[in-house]
Amino acid sequence: MSKRFTWGRVLDRFEYNFDGRTMEVIKYHPWKQDECTLLTGDPDESVINYHCEELHESTESLEYLVLLWIARKSIGPNQHALVRGIAKALDLYKE
Repeated sequence: MSKRFTWGRVLDRFEYNFDGRTMEVIKYHPWKQDECTLLTGDPDESVINYHCEELHESTESLEYLVLLWIARKSIGPNQHALVRGIAKALDLYKE
């Protein structure tokens, strides 16, 4: 398993299987930022993010990422407003 990842230091790679439809997830510490500059090679270990390459999305909540994935697979792309509303109702969304 390669630990190389553009957006941070990989902690784990895993997948969920939803009745034959697989969602691959990367759990990682994002790189620290100084203003608008990513400090690659210096992970922020106080933050954990989750990334789905299929969606090209990263979130701070695994549950939010799963909601995005389900909406994309079930309804189609561009469902961010719907997912954000559901996530807010479930207290998963941080502004």
